[in-house]
Amino acid sequence: MSRRKTIVLTGASGVVGQSIIRELGGRPVLCLVNSGTVAGPGVEMLRVDLSRPRLGLDDDGYADLVARTGAIIHSGGLTDWGQPAERYQRTNVDGTREVIELARRADAPIYHQSTSFVHALADSAPLPLRETNVVTAYVRSKLAAEELLRTSGVPYVIFRPTNLIGDAATGLTSRGQIVQLMSDWICRGRAKVFPAHPGNLVDIVPQDTLSRATIAAMDAGDHGREYWVTYGKEAMTVDEAVEICVAHAARRGRTITPPRVVHPDELTPAELDALPPMSRRYVEVLADVSEVTACAGGALPSSLDELRSRYGLPHVSDRDAYRRSLEYWSEQGA
Repeated sequence: MSRRKTIVLTGASGVVGQSIIRELGGRPVLCLVNSGTVAGPGVEMLRVDLSRPRLGLDDDGYADLVARTGAIIHSGGLTDWGQPAERYQRTNVDGTREVIELARRADAPIYHQSTSFVHALADSAPLPLRETNVVTAYVRSKLAAEELLRTSGVPYVIFRPTNLIGDAATGLTSRGQIVQLMSDWICRGRAKVFPAHPGNLVDIVPQDTLSRATIAAMDAGDHGREYWVTYGKEAMTVDEAVEICVAHAARRGRTITPPRVVHPDELTPAELDALPPMSRRYVEVLADVSEVTACAGGALPSSLDELRSRYGLPHVSDRDAYRRSLEYWSEQGA
């Protein structure tokens, strides 16, 4: 096996990993994968377990990986919300510790994918994030992983994306995530209420914006930076997001009644009990996500202007990108 230094990508089979592979455009990349498979021009796959010492590799395999590692894009981890804290600890915290050890041995920088939701745990947050919020354990694990990086002595850049949608130009995504599920629910007229704190913005970002920023920072050799990959105060309002969904439904031949926007605290137990189980779950998740945004005063922190000026990222309308994602998801049979 060649010992030429290369890009190492964790979480390569995930949504972010797949987007990064596409944006690399055939450049050599060694993809560390726990489950699933990856393929494509320039792609080489290595089966690992982030939560195990030496990533679960034997001595020779680990030594070879160290010798080949030139830079690490760390997008591997558990992103499903509502999981036990121990699962997040094992994958997101212990896994990051193992990636840091690999970087230390290889003398390589790490370009780390975190989440914009960590702002909700900041001392300056105007509201405390409830322990019962569906994202709390997940966010704590991502914050802990960030702290490991800061104290590691390894060169790093941290990216904190908000919820992702498809490619800005095409809407393409390797698989649906929370925004797709919620959008389909609204576009099919199943959403009767939309919980949102007053003044909250709906912040979603095209996945290629994150991927391009990550690759640009890596190619520039940047270290010690932390970026919020969000639209911040540029993000769309709740009413705009709902209007886009209603218009999309109309283009697909469906006339729907827009959901009623309510403060999460106004939802009564009786109202929730009257909802179908899936709708109730979506309403509860939307209420929890609204709380996260409210912890930032309604608009997430953003580094988008800096990313545009430093790395030449194009100005992309989140509204237009959302429309393209809705069209792509519909064409895929959503």
